[in-house]
Amino acid sequence: MDDCIRFSDLLAYTEAEHAKWKQFFVLHSQALDLPCDVAGSGTIRELVFHIFAVNLNFANMLLDLERPDFKALPRATLDELFAIDEDASRKLRRLLQEARPEDWATKASLGFIKKDVSKRKMLTQALLHGVHHRAQLATALRQQGLKQDWIHDFVLSDVMEE
Repeated sequence: MDDCIRFSDLLAYTEAEHAKWKQFFVLHSQALDLPCDVAGSGTIRELVFHIFAVNLNFANMLLDLERPDFKALPRATLDELFAIDEDASRKLRRLLQEARPEDWATKASLGFIKKDVSKRKMLTQALLHGVHHRAQLATALRQQGLKQDWIHDFVLSDVMEE
């Protein structure tokens, strides 16, 4: 038995969840401006931005690109907000296609704290960070009367259907 899950499966799950969230916000655009106290966000829009911007930041670090200027990233519209996520996803897919086995042990600085971690650990954090915050997002919206019409569990997703 192989004791691993492929990063590409976790990324596929993330992409599928984000597509559902985008559709949710198309139907409930007012939800983006609701209050939210998760991660110091203030609003749902800022929490979603945080999720996507952190993914983009990690994607850039993993590809040895310049870190994005968070303040310069447009996020006023739904399309602008989700464009951040699409950029991050493209970059993470590129990483998964180009990375060699030895690349995963390469250490990189986290930047926001004085700590170097392997690129394997950094990618794991990027993917799990979104899972944690999407759970908080779903809860915050349900508490404000906006229940989602899908179950967020990985086991019920289409990923790894073989």
